[in-house]
Amino acid sequence: MGYRNALLFRWSRRDRLTVVVVAVTAAFLIGTVLLLFTAVTYSETFAEPLANSGTVTYHDAEHGPPEPGEDITVLPTATATTDGTDLRLVGIPPDAPRVLIEGSAQWQEGRLPTLPDGVDGRGPVSQQQTRTVSGSNSTVSLTVVPQQRGTTFLSNQWYATNASTAQRVGVTGYFVINHSPSGTGLGSLPSEGAPLVSALLYVLGGLEQVLWALGIAAAAGGLLVLIVVYNVTRMSVRDRLDAIRVIRSTGASGWRVGLLFTLRAGLLVTTGVVLGYAVGLILIKALVNVAIFVGLPIALDITVTGQSATVVAGVAGIFVLMGLVAGALAAYPAATRPPASLGNRHTRSGQSGQSTLATLRSWVTPTFLSWRSVVPTAATLTVFGITFLLVVSLAGLASPLGGEAGGTGTITEAGAPHPLNSRLDAEYASALSADGTPASPEIIYAQVSDGQPYMAHGAKYDAFANVTGATLVEGQRPQRHDEAVIGSDLAQTLDVEVGDELTVSGSVKPGVRRVTIVGRYDAPRTLDDLLILPLDSAADLATGPGQVHMIRVKGPVSEIDDADGVAANQSGAVVTGLSGPRRVTKGDTVNLTVAVRNVGNERADREVTVRYQGDRRTTTVAVPPGQERTGTVSVTASELGTANATAGEYTHPVTVVSPNAIEIPSQLPSQAPPGSGLSVPVVTKTGERVSNATVTVNGPSLRTGSSGVAVVPLPREPGNYTITARSGNQTATHDIQIVRGTERELYGELSIAPSSGSVLTTPTLRVGLANPWQEPLTRNVGVIGPGVSRNRTVYMPPGNVTQTRFSPDGGRSQPGTYTYRMTVNGTTLTTADYEVTGDRRLASAVASSGSYASGTPIERSVEGVFGNVQLILGVLVVLSALSTVGSTTATFAQGVHARRQAIGIHRSTGATQWGVLRTILADIARIAIPATGLALGLSVLALQLLERAGWLVFFGFRLSARTPPAILTAIFVGGVSLALFGALVATVPYLTASPVSLLPSGDRTRTPDDESVDERQPSDD
Repeated sequence: MGYRNALLFRWSRRDRLTVVVVAVTAAFLIGTVLLLFTAVTYSETFAEPLANSGTVTYHDAEHGPPEPGEDITVLPTATATTDGTDLRLVGIPPDAPRVLIEGSAQWQEGRLPTLPDGVDGRGPVSQQQTRTVSGSNSTVSLTVVPQQRGTTFLSNQWYATNASTAQRVGVTGYFVINHSPSGTGLGSLPSEGAPLVSALLYVLGGLEQVLWALGIAAAAGGLLVLIVVYNVTRMSVRDRLDAIRVIRSTGASGWRVGLLFTLRAGLLVTTGVVLGYAVGLILIKALVNVAIFVGLPIALDITVTGQSATVVAGVAGIFVLMGLVAGALAAYPAATRPPASLGNRHTRSGQSGQSTLATLRSWVTPTFLSWRSVVPTAATLTVFGITFLLVVSLAGLASPLGGEAGGTGTITEAGAPHPLNSRLDAEYASALSADGTPASPEIIYAQVSDGQPYMAHGAKYDAFANVTGATLVEGQRPQRHDEAVIGSDLAQTLDVEVGDELTVSGSVKPGVRRVTIVGRYDAPRTLDDLLILPLDSAADLATGPGQVHMIRVKGPVSEIDDADGVAANQSGAVVTGLSGPRRVTKGDTVNLTVAVRNVGNERADREVTVRYQGDRRTTTVAVPPGQERTGTVSVTASELGTANATAGEYTHPVTVVSPNAIEIPSQLPSQAPPGSGLSVPVVTKTGERVSNATVTVNGPSLRTGSSGVAVVPLPREPGNYTITARSGNQTATHDIQIVRGTERELYGELSIAPSSGSVLTTPTLRVGLANPWQEPLTRNVGVIGPGVSRNRTVYMPPGNVTQTRFSPDGGRSQPGTYTYRMTVNGTTLTTADYEVTGDRRLASAVASSGSYASGTPIERSVEGVFGNVQLILGVLVVLSALSTVGSTTATFAQGVHARRQAIGIHRSTGATQWGVLRTILADIARIAIPATGLALGLSVLALQLLERAGWLVFFGFRLSARTPPAILTAIFVGGVSLALFGALVATVPYLTASPVSLLPSGDRTRTPDDESVDERQPSDD
């Protein structure tokens, strides 16, 4: 075999180790590339209905109108006031497309509102109205009609008019919509503006940032390859110095020898890269298969695409280039020095005697090895430290590593494949809060702004802050639909301040919003990287009214049993109220109605037991998911008096009265003007009208008609009188005072059913109004209370009676007693109380019917895309550690190899293998500890530099370079351990070989792993 073939293809054990180190490093990077690109493909498939390329950009009017274009739609906008309230008015040009094809999602078109003929626009009104709007140019009167149903592209709080009206009011800016077609894969992230549908591009943009970080890892991997190949090639050159001297002395040029060693190094690296590609592909596929087998949420099919192949080729190219450079550097001295100076350069055989310096120095100074190993060891461990810190930082986004996200967890819809697919009733958070568990209903609102993906959340800031511990450090809480607060880290990422305006687009539905940043808050971990929008504003373009993606809770929600010993949350159906008649006649059948709410996502059958006066009745209520149904049981009123019916924690009082007892309603006026006529109703205790009853006041007697009412003339003289009603042997009375100048008033009745319930119960108000006088009355009547404020001017003819029923909105989010009032001309006429009870069964059912997990929503989201990210990142750390072991092995192998003769002399003079190993390990510890400390400092410094440069932002979350001491300690211990292990691997061959093989023999020294080139006369073949 000629010297060329020998130098190129005869590989020693060190060379094979080099191939393994390169293969492990390549597997680490190539496997990561394949995993990320598969995640991209999965994300594109997962969110294919969201694919669109339309963008919206806001231009200030101070810079003039934007340039028009074929695929450009310009919507002029004006900020104005009406009745002292700020508003935004958006003009629709007459030539604007009604549907923006490139700004639509599969289930929602990007549709601009249409303006009916005869009106000036649409606005937040319930019926056609005229509004006076004052802008920067003029004040105009606009006729507006309600918003177009199903059109959410513009905020329903904005006024949509034609473009000319916006010009008349005074244009303050322009929404520029670019709906030109473009791609939606990697590299398609718009560098300007916000995508009209941001969810897919948010994921792709975040993955692009991760791929950029992978470039750092590739460069670090290249440095590892450079160190390993340089050390191994240098040892190979040193072993062959005598042969090189002969080769060059017989006519071979120095550059040819250098080229051969350079090609040898390139061949080693190429073999390692090819092997690493196979190992990386097989390892990642095996990882996914194992994860699927054990039931982890992974839905990835690892395949090689054109894009991933390009990146893999780039990584391989970097490795091969680094290998060639390392080979050239290692061979340079042997290729440039004179042949006569090569060979016969044996190192000294060890330290000759005790150091003359202090004992401390003897402890510090290595016995066999040289301090020169500190630099390559520190470089290798720095790469490991940077990789480890990056992985830990990324794990902070994708898993609750280092603690639950500020002590919070999230509840999503059970079975939802991704939090964006989850839908929960926002009121469920009220049930949790009523039980004492702080809860915040939130909407995940993915966004992209000028090429930067970031995360917004629709939330009630006070609830969000209560759960997360967020503290407002500047500005104020949002009060309006177009106000938002921002986390301090996100403010730095987006370069916005309090008072700035931000254009927000749709998340999963096309649309555009404009919000003002009114506050900045600080919060722990990734919670500091959110834009908090008002809940209702985010719902239009994400979930829909009243629905949220998840409920953030502070701490776990325990499971408890109901009164019957049955786990209340097994089915997700819980009792939320009990109602029925308040008064019944003895012997009557009492129908009691129990309300059951299903907070789960499957149909549930709930068996409910109602107790009354020692009697038990059971009914089964079938409830569809997310809805409420009622069931009825019947009991007999057998005893006079008041007794409570109960179902779970809810009670309902029932009063049993005598069947013949009568009464005059207490709501009848207690004062009247002299000589007025008064309609006096006579009813039973259960409210039924009594006909043919006798009504008497101050002498004259009248009988009630079929309606149970008698029109009684009142005395003309002021004084106190009693109205008496008689039916059979039953009597009822009502005191009335005759006062001159008394104003005739209506009398009313206000009741609420049920009288108590949970925060999810929707009670019904019954409003009764009567005019008991013999002349018509016109009054301003109001009903006021939590979730209701109604005022109406009513005309009541003489003797007229009217009733209405309605359910108030929210406003009853905490346990307690809530009072509703009926007013007439501002004076309270009557009241009704409603009690909200805290129900732990309901809170437990809400929590268990969903999917609870600790950590932040982004942790849940990333896990939904990648599967179990903790497992994947763990494998990457292991591969990085293996690469580090290989690199440190190569580094220390050179040092041990250089001192092999000293080792041979020690062993030949009686030193045991264990004694030599102990001495070498002590040397390595002296080198590894300062090298690891230096590497740790360089790693932290590198991470801080990356943070200051703004390069540690992934998915809009800014990673912190402030590493906890526990992580730094782990890196230090791990680095020293890896260095010791690598040194052990490098030393073992020299300990197992015979001492004679380590000593000089003739013109050449043989090493235990050396298979030297054939020292025959060089040939040209």
